[in-house]
Amino acid sequence: MRFSRVNPRQDRDFARAMGVIGKTDQVDARMLAELGARLNPPQTEPLAQSRRALQAQTVRRRQLVDLRKQEDTRLKQTAAPDVRADIRSLIAVLEQRIAKIEKEMVRLVMADQELAEVNDILQSAPGVGPIVAAALILELPELGRVNRRAIAALAGLAPVARDSGTRSGPRAIEGGRPVVRTILYLAGLHASRASSNFRGFRKRLEGAGKRPKAANIATARKLLVTLNAMIASGQRYTPQGPI
Repeated sequence: MRFSRVNPRQDRDFARAMGVIGKTDQVDARMLAELGARLNPPQTEPLAQSRRALQAQTVRRRQLVDLRKQEDTRLKQTAAPDVRADIRSLIAVLEQRIAKIEKEMVRLVMADQELAEVNDILQSAPGVGPIVAAALILELPELGRVNRRAIAALAGLAPVARDSGTRSGPRAIEGGRPVVRTILYLAGLHASRASSNFRGFRKRLEGAGKRPKAANIATARKLLVTLNAMIASGQRYTPQGPI
């Protein structure tokens, strides 16, 4: 079945632009049909079986990681010894389940030749391990197929202008895919610690007055653009001069 996936916020903004304020199932269906007819969004390619299997494991891992975070928070909020022991035992179980799913994710990637080749290229870059690579393969299939600006926008790492008249407002990121943005933010942080190129890039931004978080976001964007070029060329990461 042919379909196009669009950002829910885009659909809501489109409805408001059409003068439709109310929100019901019927209104949503009508506005989605109108959006499709007027904007003709690109067709979303269906996931291959290997990617669907990887998606199921990735989603489940995310659920278990969220549960572990919740239990970690509860552990910090209680002093009762018996409750703390119970929480620790549950955290241990969750960590075992997460480790098992991560092994399955790696197996699924390596069992598919196309995914294995992409995985090998991605993991050659600093800050990218097997879980980050698997998540990018699944959540950002456009890697290597679009230009640097488009891939940054898809990941929600492109700075958005806020200018009016002679006023130039501060740039900020928004939109995109939250899961990808979070993954790349952490990967960029690790890359800036493991690679002199990315570390130097971040330090120059901080030296120019960028706040640490903004510098980390820019580093994540730099990593993403690098990965995009690597996949497009089919080449593994090669350290370059200062960036």
